[in-house]
Amino acid sequence: MKQLLYLILLLPLISLAQIHSGTITYGITVNKQEDSSYKGKQELKELMMSVSKAATNVNYKLQFNSAYAQFNVDNKLAVKDSYLENLASIISGNKGTYYTSLPQKKQIINTDAGIHIEAPIENEDWDLTKETKKIGDFLCYKATKVKTVPKGDVTVVAWYTPEIPFAYGPNNYAGQLPGLILELNGLMATYKAKEIKLNPKKAIVIKWPKEKNNMSVSEYKKAGDKLYQDRKDERKR
Repeated sequence: MKQLLYLILLLPLISLAQIHSGTITYGITVNKQEDSSYKGKQELKELMMSVSKAATNVNYKLQFNSAYAQFNVDNKLAVKDSYLENLASIISGNKGTYYTSLPQKKQIINTDAGIHIEAPIENEDWDLTKETKKIGDFLCYKATKVKTVPKGDVTVVAWYTPEIPFAYGPNNYAGQLPGLILELNGLMATYKAKEIKLNPKKAIVIKWPKEKNNMSVSEYKKAGDKLYQDRKDERKR
């Protein structure tokens, strides 16, 4: 596996001198759930079918240069004004705008609720495979990892390309793989690049957010747990 990683890292040496910035537009699809998940829940099944159709109207944009990246929903106001499209965005796992700094190895997440979360970029235990496929003009490699969720373990699949040698991707999937993620299959939704624009004439400048009143990931989780418990207690009164 170390030899495979070494070979992959060698591939983009030429590209590294050529690609310095770009914009990736992703579309999303809601992953199909087993029919057993909707047993006795016909209304939920119909809602999810409607959300799946609405998801085709939701796009995400990743803008990046050699040091920073910004990932957020495209045409945010239009998405927020549509109940189904907004629900599709939530299901996709997106929390807001993600700012990534590779030199600082951290992300700032500006949530749609106005909360600013600071999260370190940590090394993840990915299984890098030899399986490949083309996305657009780029040769992508398959990487997988197992993620534990309340309902059990789920396998996350990422298709990344060393030909764009920057460790960026959707949401918090950054700084983890030897190339940019062009497709990500998560728990509920799949992101896939539908437009790739590299080296634009106008420089891409990422404005790093002011680091004031940032919460850590653990603080954010504690606040969310407290809010959930408070609302639960109110319903009991």
